[in-house]
Amino acid sequence: MALRRLHIDFEALVGAMSNQDRDEYDYYLDTTAGRVMRISTEVWNALEEGRTISGSLQGWQQEELREARDVFGTQGRYVPIPERPDWEIADIMTEFADSVADVDLREKLTHALEGRDTLRRFSDILSHYPDERTRWLACKLESDQEYAARWLADEGIEPVWISPAERHA
Repeated sequence: MALRRLHIDFEALVGAMSNQDRDEYDYYLDTTAGRVMRISTEVWNALEEGRTISGSLQGWQQEELREARDVFGTQGRYVPIPERPDWEIADIMTEFADSVADVDLREKLTHALEGRDTLRRFSDILSHYPDERTRWLACKLESDQEYAARWLADEGIEPVWISPAERHA
């Protein structure tokens, strides 16, 4: 099957895939325009229950409500964006930590992977090692791009990555 090319804001898509606020928001990809959309669960719940909430929303929420109605009422155009599993991020951090030549830093990073808030602790440690931080960010970016491209391929889409500035031009 040939993939359909679609211009997609890479940062917005990866942000949606890694967002930890899934209790508050759902994310969708417009497979026609390539836009990443964020819909609050408050708006979704109101639509699903058939409540009229438009009068109680701020201006920016009115736009979200219009988008949610479109997502809710249009079959096949919008696909839910999956959240990237925490274990995949942990695997990437582990592989990176194992690749660090500096034994002390490798031990610090390995220790940071134990317990809670691993990504924050991992990043905090790397903030003191600019060269390794740059290497980590490149590694994470490549991994994010591969994950997003695999998901899009499963949806029949070949991404043409664009920046936020290009999206609004």
